[in-house]
Amino acid sequence: MNRMIALWAHPRSRSTALERVFIERGDFEVFHEPFAYMAFDARSAIPHDHLNGDMPRDYEAIKAMLRTARQRSNVFHKDMCYHCVDALKADDAFLREQQHVFIIREPARAILSHHAIFAHMPVHAIGHQALHEIFCAVTRITGKIPYVINAEDLARHPEYTLRKLCEYLQLEFLPQALSWAPACPEQWKAWRCWHKDAENSTAIRPDPKETGADCLRLPPHLIGHYERHRPFYERMNQFTQQVQP
Repeated sequence: MNRMIALWAHPRSRSTALERVFIERGDFEVFHEPFAYMAFDARSAIPHDHLNGDMPRDYEAIKAMLRTARQRSNVFHKDMCYHCVDALKADDAFLREQQHVFIIREPARAILSHHAIFAHMPVHAIGHQALHEIFCAVTRITGKIPYVINAEDLARHPEYTLRKLCEYLQLEFLPQALSWAPACPEQWKAWRCWHKDAENSTAIRPDPKETGADCLRLPPHLIGHYERHRPFYERMNQFTQQVQP
């Protein structure tokens, strides 16, 4: 039977870079944030490009689309938990159908990156709290701690991190999937303005702008966002697959 892998993320967590690896693999049908269509449409204030009017817009229809795709191929979908957190928490059956991977990023870095694109982001959209809620739901349902990747490990040690992930998922590690030609995959076009760095990349690398403490200085009006989400990051970070020194 074909498999379905869910990458659960919060915004600006480097999840799109990890998704690009699965696009390059070629052995999965990849969906980019299908549950976002529950939360946003062409009139939404959030920056977007060309939201696909043919995409299903409610939870059950999006889930049915993913299940149908699984009948023809392996499926990988990357999603933000805050888009669908309540429906997802109530859907044990759907959660049981998937292999789950979670990616987290230190919230100050994620908030500053988010704010640079969407200055009026609501506090819940930082996303760590909703991510933690789904992490707890998967733990409850499966009786096991889900797989957690820290985005900094992915950026600094991509090959090691991906090898360990493939081992966990029982996938063949494909080194050729760790590099690519700059391009905007079809899956990203609705949200292209969010993924310019990923579109212009050729591999997963650290951001040269993120060095030193200056990059973590939050404006006063974002301190509350940070304080709300930092505890959820810390709870999940204790379960990350640590890179060996």
